[in-house]
Amino acid sequence: MITFWIYVLILCLAVFVDYKLFAGGHESRHHHNALRSIIYWLSLTFLSGVFIFFAYEENLFGGYQSTDLELDGFKAVSLFVSGFLVEQSLSLDNLFVMAFILSYFRVPPENQPGLLSIGIWTAIILRGIMIVVGIWLINSIAWMIYILGIMLIWSGIKIYTTDPKDQADPNKSLIIKLLKRFFPVTKGYFGKRFFISRMGRRAITPMVLTLVTIEFTDILFAIDSIPAIFAITTDPFLVLSSNVLAVANLRALFTVLSRLLQKLEYIHYALAVLLVYIGLKIMTSHYYHVNEWLNMLVIVTVIGIGVVYSLWRSGKAEANAN
Repeated sequence: MITFWIYVLILCLAVFVDYKLFAGGHESRHHHNALRSIIYWLSLTFLSGVFIFFAYEENLFGGYQSTDLELDGFKAVSLFVSGFLVEQSLSLDNLFVMAFILSYFRVPPENQPGLLSIGIWTAIILRGIMIVVGIWLINSIAWMIYILGIMLIWSGIKIYTTDPKDQADPNKSLIIKLLKRFFPVTKGYFGKRFFISRMGRRAITPMVLTLVTIEFTDILFAIDSIPAIFAITTDPFLVLSSNVLAVANLRALFTVLSRLLQKLEYIHYALAVLLVYIGLKIMTSHYYHVNEWLNMLVIVTVIGIGVVYSLWRSGKAEANAN
């Protein structure tokens, strides 16, 4: 148990260090810092994989809160990598929405890293709560896996039939309407400030509207991603570590991939297939067992096909345009 919580604290410290080292700086260095941040998180992910292998080989967690006491090092690493790949792939869909939100509210480039960092912190806390509740529900209610499976299949169908470019107007959401009803909103930005005083009255800047929209969006994405990782494993350490490591690098991924997102416009079809596959897998888990390494191969193949097809289609479209 002590080892488990020490690792959780180290992950939280790693998120803080990433913010201090790579989130600031002049706008001209944002892309450079983002690349360094990605290398930083990939290194931590690799080290986590090494740690997981030895931790499960030596049973350092003692089966803490886990229902699977037969996990060895190789099996634990395969589940960790599979979970990480699924969560990282689903986050790509999240990046499309983030790009739309930041563009919609016309957030200055210098304000974007701070906003995304706050979003990451709250996303980690929110997902931690959802993971704890989800594991408790799965362990307490036998038929809960069927509910999760149906949710994943429904999410896959919804993603498949929805164009990522067709985003709802954030100003029409109920939560934004409520904020505007109770607080005056400034027309422009005042640096990185969220609140200002005008004529003796407290007003909010568009930074608040943007942050609230990002947080609300992440709740919706978490409803898809948390059941997806549960379909792979319910081991609390593997679920938490793969989730945190996949979410923590979102700010850097957004900075690096924001210009390439249009070239990945077909990736959502691969994500839809992946969610349906995972949904079917969790619903049939009591009857059919899919080998952990085969499961990881399926995930990598589906994601790879989605990326390659997207790049091929975008390259073909550019060639035809020229």
